[in-house]
Amino acid sequence: MSYLSDRCFRVKCENSFSSCHTCSCSVPQGYVLGPFLFVFYIIPLSTLISSLSLNHHLYADNIQLFFSFYPSDLESSITHLHNVLQQIYSWMTANLSTLNRHSSKTEFVLIGLKQQLAKINSCSIDTAHSTRNLGFIFDEHISFSDQISV
Repeated sequence: MSYLSDRCFRVKCENSFSSCHTCSCSVPQGYVLGPFLFVFYIIPLSTLISSLSLNHHLYADNIQLFFSFYPSDLESSITHLHNVLQQIYSWMTANLSTLNRHSSKTEFVLIGLKQQLAKINSCSIDTAHSTRNLGFIFDEHISFSDQISV
């Protein structure tokens, strides 16, 4: 317990050090139990997402949400997704964590056949044409053209 709480840290910039600041709680970077403790900490978030009828994948500190819907259900699906994101944000805030809402870190990709995607007239959120998932680049048509050209 004493190793994980009330620790002191400081920052080094070139040859200078900042003054010591006390950490009320955290896990030291590189600590062998760090990944286990993170998984133990994040399990309730996984349970919350599952309870909201959404499939998800947690990898390190990344969360991927995915679900399927008919083109005619786009607006209600986006509303559901916004609700889920708000509940995730609330859970993370209550558990002293943050959700990165920076546009370069958060992507929304609609994946489907060209005919399916053509049925979707407009989308109230910006969509990406491709995204990276564990080293693979998935595009909206699953053609892997971006992956092959890399």
